[in-house]
Amino acid sequence: MKIRVEVNSLASSNLSGVGYFTKRLTESLTNTKDIEVKTFSFNFLGRQPTPSISGKVVHETNRFFPLRIYAKLQSHRLALPFDTLLRPVDLTIFTNYARWPSVKSRYTATTIHDLTFIHFPDLVEKNNLAHLNRVVKRSVRSSDFIITVSEAVKAELVQKFSILSEKIVTIPIPPDEEFNKKNTNEVHLKYGIPTQKYIFFISTMEPRKNIPLLIEAYSRLPQDLRSEYSLVLSGGMGWKSEKSIAALKKAQQERLNIIHTGYIDEQDKSSLYQQSSAFIFPSLYEGFGMPVLEAAASKVPIVASDIPVLREAAGSGALYFDPTSSIALTSAIEKILTDEQLRNKLVMNASKHLATFSWEKNARKIIDKVNELEKIRKS
Repeated sequence: MKIRVEVNSLASSNLSGVGYFTKRLTESLTNTKDIEVKTFSFNFLGRQPTPSISGKVVHETNRFFPLRIYAKLQSHRLALPFDTLLRPVDLTIFTNYARWPSVKSRYTATTIHDLTFIHFPDLVEKNNLAHLNRVVKRSVRSSDFIITVSEAVKAELVQKFSILSEKIVTIPIPPDEEFNKKNTNEVHLKYGIPTQKYIFFISTMEPRKNIPLLIEAYSRLPQDLRSEYSLVLSGGMGWKSEKSIAALKKAQQERLNIIHTGYIDEQDKSSLYQQSSAFIFPSLYEGFGMPVLEAAASKVPIVASDIPVLREAAGSGALYFDPTSSIALTSAIEKILTDEQLRNKLVMNASKHLATFSWEKNARKIIDKVNELEKIRKS
C-alpha cells in the first residue's frame, strides 16, 4: 500500500501539537510492513527546514508555490490539485483540518484534531476561524474517512456534522518515549523555581486552558503548602492570554510562589514533569490532552478537569475536579499533595492505562480502514 502524508507542520524548528502528531503518525506508517510512505510539503524556493522523519520515506516538495497562498486558494475553493505532478498513491492523509484537491489518490483522509472553533469561536484568531468554518465541513464531507485523536471528538463530529461514526478512525496519541526515561537535568536554577517542591502545568496560555482558575485555586491553598510547593506554569502566550497574564501578575505582586517559565528547552521538558510533585491540567476543552499522557509516562500524579476527553486520556489515573470551581481544584490539589497512598495509586493506574496506547495500533487502524473501503468498492 502506498500512502502520502501532508507534512507542512514539520517544516519548523519548534513542533506544534499537530507537528508532533504528524511526525509520529508518519513514522509509525513507515515502520509498518508492506507500506510505502511518501511525504509532501510546500517549500517555496527552499526557504523552510526539511521535515525530519526517521525511517525509509520519500519526501516530495513543491518549491515553486508558497503554502500560504495555496492554503488561501484552497480555503476559497480556488486551488488546483496539489498532486497533479506526483505519482499515484492509495491514500493521502491530510493532517491539519483541510482536505486539499487531489487527483492522484485513490482515497483521502483528513485529520480533525478538535472543534475549538465551534465550541469556543471567540478563542480562535479571526482569520483562522473564518478559514476553519469554510474548510472543515467541506473536508468532512469530501474525505473518504476522518481521522481524529479521541472518542470525545469523534462523538462531537458525529453530532455536529451528522456523519456516520464508521467514517471516523480514532487514533489516540501516545507520548514520546523520552518521558519514560529518567531525566536529571537541573531545572530549578535554570527556570528560577523558588522551592524544591512544585506543582506543574504546561500548555499554551489561552482562555480554554483555565489558567486564572488554577492560579486562584493555588492561592487558596493553606499557607504551609504554598510555602512548600511552588506553582510552575510553562508554555508560550497564545491567543487572548490577557486574563492569564493579569492573574499571574496579581499573584506575583502578592508574592505567591508562582512562576511562568515561558517556552522551555525541549530537553528539559521530561525533567520538569519528573521532578514535580503533581501535574495539574484544568482545561475547559481539549481535543485530546497530550500533557496528561506525558505526565502519566513521567510517573507524576495527575489532577485533571472532569471532562470526557481527559477521562479518556487518563482513565482512573487522575484525580478529577469540576473545572468551573476553584474551590474544587484547591481541594483536589491539597488532597493529592497530602495523601501519598492516593498519589501512588494514581501513578500506577495511569501507567496501566497508558499501556493501552500504541502508534503501531494507530497505523493498523488506518490500514484496516483503507482495506475496508477497498473491499466495499470491489463488492
